[in-house]
Amino acid sequence: MSIKYAILGILAEKDLHGYELKSSFDEKVGEFWSLNYGQIYSTLDRLEKEELVTHDRLAQDRRPDRKIFSITPEGRKELDNWLSTPVNKVRALRDEFFIKLVFMDKKNPRPVLELIEKQKLLYLKHMNRLTQRKVALKKRSRDLDGLTTDLLMDAGLFHAEADIKWLSLCESKIRAALDDET
Repeated sequence: MSIKYAILGILAEKDLHGYELKSSFDEKVGEFWSLNYGQIYSTLDRLEKEELVTHDRLAQDRRPDRKIFSITPEGRKELDNWLSTPVNKVRALRDEFFIKLVFMDKKNPRPVLELIEKQKLLYLKHMNRLTQRKVALKKRSRDLDGLTTDLLMDAGLFHAEADIKWLSLCESKIRAALDDET
């Protein structure tokens, strides 16, 4: 997902300053994607140059003026176009674990089997965190923002479950290969 469209989407809901943008982003998708302030401000600069957002200055006592950003009509049009366009790329299978698997010691795969167990535990902990967050979210939010966050968490749970199944398959195939050699 492009940071550009995430920021446009947030600003389509409400005019905000950079800190509030980061908070809103974290609230919506922070469990799945981290974003730093530098990324936000550099993206806002580009969006202003493209005339997709604009800002007004808000004076503050003893502090620099705060920039309050808002989406322009052209920015809204760009966002609407992006929202209505299907995602053509299938999710890339780029994962650090895949690279570790490719370069495992084929003569001694036991360390990889141990790594698989550790990796499965990490995914289980991740699933537990997501489940706890889903429960907390259901208690406090019944609006559409809560629904979309809930759907994102469902996607995260399904992906983690699929990864655990794939890791189990890797484990069984590696063990079978080891048995064939003995």
